[in-house]
Amino acid sequence: MYAKMEDELSLSELAQSVGLSIAHLSEMFRKSMGETPHQFVLRLRVERAKEMLRSAESRVLDVAIACGFKTQQHFARVFRQLCGTSPTEYRIEFQGHVVPRAPETYFQESNCR
Repeated sequence: MYAKMEDELSLSELAQSVGLSIAHLSEMFRKSMGETPHQFVLRLRVERAKEMLRSAESRVLDVAIACGFKTQQHFARVFRQLCGTSPTEYRIEFQGHVVPRAPETYFQESNCR
């Protein structure tokens, strides 16, 4: 999932790659991870986007595409749902901080700060 997060990840391909039915994969994934495979991928994409947004060189659209979102609007909507702020606002807030933050991991509760 990490290696292909910017690509289309179909549940049927994931299930086939681990030898499970779609329903069984979804159930086992949710029990194990506490979220659906789709939610997990979106969260991974947003975590990667946060890293990229900390760099002023990347445009928000470029970040969205690099993280597997088809449109900037979809990216902004998902980012706001998970982080409570827009990607642009996140970048501005992050650049305003003087104290560097410890690197975040993909498995932390996503609070986007």
